[in-house]
Amino acid sequence: MKSKVLIPVDTARNSLTAEEHAIKLSWRMPLTVTLLNVLNTKRLEQHGISPDDQQRIKDSMRRRAEKVLQAAAEPFQKADIEYDIRIEEGQPAVVICREAEEGGYDMVILPQSGFSELEEILGGSVVHNVLWKCKTPILLVKHSQQQLEEQRKKLAQGELLPR
Repeated sequence: MKSKVLIPVDTARNSLTAEEHAIKLSWRMPLTVTLLNVLNTKRLEQHGISPDDQQRIKDSMRRRAEKVLQAAAEPFQKADIEYDIRIEEGQPAVVICREAEEGGYDMVILPQSGFSELEEILGGSVVHNVLWKCKTPILLVKHSQQQLEEQRKKLAQGELLPR
């Protein structure tokens, strides 16, 4: 039986440490992975943006998320790991916890911290909320900035795949 793993992916692609860990974990146990991007649309509503402009922004966010998720899926495809990609709207921590629980996931893999959009989408209070509110087990992958850069290079060169 395959373990179901949820990996939240932000559009700045700072979840690479979580993705790398999932690939390494798949060498020890069969996995099926869901790569999830959460469009934080709540902010659009809070800033008084017109409904038409909100829709245009959401469409742009969705197109960018699709590209990022396709790129995030490549290592799983190369490693022959079953995967699925999903895009949801809402507050990231709430959506991540709801998806993890309702989707029957065995584990959520999160990077500890990051920069850029990760701070908005998965960083800071979002990671904190996921850690404390989600009933699904969480694997928090720690990394330094240097490790993140090294892992990006390895991932780009296909060095994280089993030989």
